[in-house]
Amino acid sequence: MSKGKAWIVVALVWMAIWCGQLQGADERTDLRILIDVSGSMKKNDPKNLRRPALRLLVGLLSSQTRAGVWTFGQYVNMQIPLGQVDSAWKAKARKSSKSIGSPGQFTHIEDALKRSTEDWSGSPGPYRRSVILLTDGMVDISKDKSKNAASRKRILKKTLPHLVEQEVTIHTIALSKKADHVLMRELATSTGGWYEQVENADQLQKVFLRIFEKVGKPDAVPLKDNKFSVDESITEATLLVFHKPGAQETEVVPPNGKEFNANNAPSSVSWHRDEGYDMLTISNPLAGEWTIRAEVDPDNRVMVVTDLKMQTTDLPNRLIQGQSLPMIVNFTDHGKLIQKQEFLKVVNISATQEDSTGPSEARPLMDDGREPDKKAGDGLFSISFGGESLGSGLGELVLNASGPTFVRERRMTFEVVPPVNLEVSPRSDGRSLEVKISADPDLIEPSSLHLEAWVEDAEGEQFRLPLANQSGSQGSSGEIDLMSFSGTRQIAIKAVAKTKTGTVIDYFDMPVEVEGMKMPEPITVEEPKSAPPPPTPVESEAVPAPEPVVEPEQEESEAEDAGWLSAAIWFGVINILVIFGGGGAFWWIRRRNQRNMVSLVDETDTEVVEIDEEKGA
Repeated sequence: MSKGKAWIVVALVWMAIWCGQLQGADERTDLRILIDVSGSMKKNDPKNLRRPALRLLVGLLSSQTRAGVWTFGQYVNMQIPLGQVDSAWKAKARKSSKSIGSPGQFTHIEDALKRSTEDWSGSPGPYRRSVILLTDGMVDISKDKSKNAASRKRILKKTLPHLVEQEVTIHTIALSKKADHVLMRELATSTGGWYEQVENADQLQKVFLRIFEKVGKPDAVPLKDNKFSVDESITEATLLVFHKPGAQETEVVPPNGKEFNANNAPSSVSWHRDEGYDMLTISNPLAGEWTIRAEVDPDNRVMVVTDLKMQTTDLPNRLIQGQSLPMIVNFTDHGKLIQKQEFLKVVNISATQEDSTGPSEARPLMDDGREPDKKAGDGLFSISFGGESLGSGLGELVLNASGPTFVRERRMTFEVVPPVNLEVSPRSDGRSLEVKISADPDLIEPSSLHLEAWVEDAEGEQFRLPLANQSGSQGSSGEIDLMSFSGTRQIAIKAVAKTKTGTVIDYFDMPVEVEGMKMPEPITVEEPKSAPPPPTPVESEAVPAPEPVVEPEQEESEAEDAGWLSAAIWFGVINILVIFGGGGAFWWIRRRNQRNMVSLVDETDTEVVEIDEEKGA
């Protein structure tokens, strides 16, 4: 086969896959909602916040959805009958939600899954089959632990494989640290669903919002600083506005400036105010810029019904760190792919990744035929998403599109997981660490794994970590001698492997820090060096030094100096004689006066009187 024909075959296969994805985007939703009402919910949801969270989800469901709600404890009850979502069904669901409490004695998850999905068989047809399971506990059907273990085993070995065969996606919410997180994650992971642990019931509303965006795949427009734009193609807009207790009433300002709230909303607006949020649906909204007067919240949304749709490939809920995936965006008008160049040339599409570090720089999606785009001008805008730019943890991909007369937005939440598992544990000697690196068999083919590892210090210097294959397992192990270094170092891992679908991933991460135990070298102070002893004189015959040659000028100078020296000596001698002579004379006169003085002593008096004889008594 020639290269040209091969390229045509590849293009046809790729287009067929993409067309299938377009059909999938137009499928309707069949949703089953399972709510735990066991007695333990009195502790984990004391305010019954399951009620407003369920009402939020019910209000967001589109008319293209078929849905039902089941509650379960020891028994399973159909709380809201399965039916097509319309205004009557929503009113009935909101009213019925008020009776949700915590009267159950057990947590019969097995029976809840079985009863709520028993009518599903064969191909799903035009519907996407989804289950939302909310629970706070373990599989608990009896006081007999063996019966509980048997029920859990049946869920994993019988119920789950059956639901996978029926193409069911299960989204699970664990409303407690004591829930069976292993089971909840397995149900979600095996079916391509979303799993999330909720610390308290206050978070339920926003978790239900994220899951709805995965189930309903709504059309939406960007909301920035509580402002959004409506174009002529939008026939309905639903606003979700979160608010805190005690907040002022939400107001909406349409393009004509005639503001309104829940009390004076026009007949074209259906307004539902609940605990923690306002939800209002506007029929045939005016084209132009709208403003919401309320506190800005990143989870506020504006979802629309429109004939001008932005469709995207679905992002997996779990991404393998290091994996790159093609992301494709196109537009349809009344269900038909738009390929008119007049439209495509004025459309701008960008992708922004948001995670714990904040939003990334916006990257454009192109339709220019350059990788990863397959063909220029076909209306399919492409970008490669993922790779080394994704760190492990939760994130969100935000796609924004704008044209001269419209804007659209799509949000997709994802979790990034590493393809390998790293375990670091101290050895019994307390001086070294054992490092074990193994492939995650649910994500990659273990036999395709190629590993490198090293430790890196704060200055960036790297030290290779030798790895040896573990016997009987698909992994490697090594050892770090803590006594060989001091300070903090990071363990770095580089892995190349194939995913279950055959895609090659290139993974790199530095997930763990270790602290060295080597003692710092003692600081030595050098003793100051003593001066060497003077050399011992060596006896030798005296050698007369040569007489210096004296210049005539030097002789005159020396003679002049000698004269001044002689005069100074004589002056000093004379001064000394004068001093000593004067001192001797003073001594002689004083001595003579003392001999002329008489001491008169009265024997009865102790006073001594001195009389100068020359002056008289």
